[in-house]
Formats: sequence, structure tokens, C-alpha cells
Amino acid sequence: MALERAYYEDINYHPYIFYVVFEVRHEKLEISTERHHVDELPEGIDIALFNRYENGEYMDSLLGGTLGYLLNESSPSLFSRVHASEKWAVIRGEVKNDSTLDYMRNVIGLVQAFVETGALGVLDLQTFTLLSSEEWTETIFKKEFNPYSHFTIITSEMDDGTVWVHTRGMRKFGRPDVSIVGVQKVDVNDAMQVAKQVLYYGCLGVFFSKATKLHTHVGKSFHIFPRYVDDRENDDFNNAYYEIAWADCTLVE
Repeated sequence: MALERAYYEDINYHPYIFYVVFEVRHEKLEISTERHHVDELPEGIDIALFNRYENGEYMDSLLGGTLGYLLNESSPSLFSRVHASEKWAVIRGEVKNDSTLDYMRNVIGLVQAFVETGALGVLDLQTFTLLSSEEWTETIFKKEFNPYSHFTIITSEMDDGTVWVHTRGMRKFGRPDVSIVGVQKVDVNDAMQVAKQVLYYGCLGVFFSKATKLHTHVGKSFHIFPRYVDDRENDDFNNAYYEIAWADCTLVE
């Protein structure tokens, strides 16, 4: 059964996937259509196997720098183990057919199949999220597909006392992330709700190209004015993004 994208528009902006599964035993890999819900390797996705003897420099570089610092801060014990792991499976590439979310179902199943070979954990490079194998299986694989599990919303306090609400992960859906600037502390929850709605509809295929009215889960509605910034190489998002000035967001009674 297809995972529909009810509002899909082909804008030639394709999803990019990058998962790393640590300490795999590829000789034990068994992919089951029934168990893993995999019916194809999505066009554009590649599976590469790395080992520390031949690819140690690349492996160390991938987990170095800012990413390594963040992962070590959030999960020091797991990070230490995956950093020392010997064999990785990397599932990555630009998806060619994203008119449905079937590509996500297939990729999630492929990751799970590698997890079941005895892996330590999974890194989602688009969200900078490191999960143990148990966490991946319970929160991603076993549950019904939930867009909210595939992006992160971050709040950063700025020098002027306002809060920057920004996101990561939407490159997996071929849609922009969100940057909401100038948020007063009292409005952070509302701004996060607005971001969630923009991302949710992005997962379903929407591309916001004009002023839009959004209804949030907490019963409030806002007019927003997103400005599309086509910069997919910036470090903050690793993706294009919508810039939204909170001062321009209007609460609709």
C-alpha cells in the first residue's frame, strides 16, 4: 500500500537520504518483503559497505568535527561504541521518484534489515540523530510512519534576546527546512507549532510559494509569509529553507 503524498507537486527538488548503520554483519543480511516492507531499492539510492581497514580515514572524518561533538554530547556511550565500530553500511542517494513516500518505507526497511544483523545503532545524517538499534526498531521501524519522527526542531537563543526556531531533516522529503527568526520567548511554543505544520505539509508534498494560513495542533491559526531561500549548502540546514519573520506572522482569531 502506497504512502500517499496528498499535496505532491513535482518541483524538481528531490529527497536526499543518508543513513549509516554501525557494526553490520552483511553476510547475515536478509531482506524480507513481508517483514521489512521492502519491495524495491528506490532509484537513486545506493548501499555501500565500509570497513575500518580500507576506509578508516573516511569513517573517522564522517564522525569528526561538529557532528562528532554533537553526537558525543547527546549519546556519549553509544557514540564511543559506534566510533570504534569496524563495519558500516551506508544507505544514501538522491531519490528519483518521490511522488509517494514509498521510498521512505523501503529505506526504513533496508536500514532495519541491516540492524537485524547485530548492528550497534543508526545515524540519520540529515537530522544529526544517533539511535541505538533498539531505539531505531521501536521508534522508527515498528511504528506507523510518522513524519514528526523524521525531522528535528531546534531553538537557539540569540544575542538580542529573541529565539531562533529552526529545523533539520526535510531534505529527506525534498522540501525546504524552516527558519523562524525574531521569536520572543513567550511565543516560542507558537512558533514551534507553526514550524511543525510547515514541515508536516512539506512531508505530504506541499511547496509553500505564497502567504498561507496554517492551523496548529493547539487550536491557533496563523497567517505566515515564507520566503524561500535556495541555499542547499549552508551548514545550518544542509538544505534549502523557508525564512519566516515572526513579526510578520499574524494570529487569526
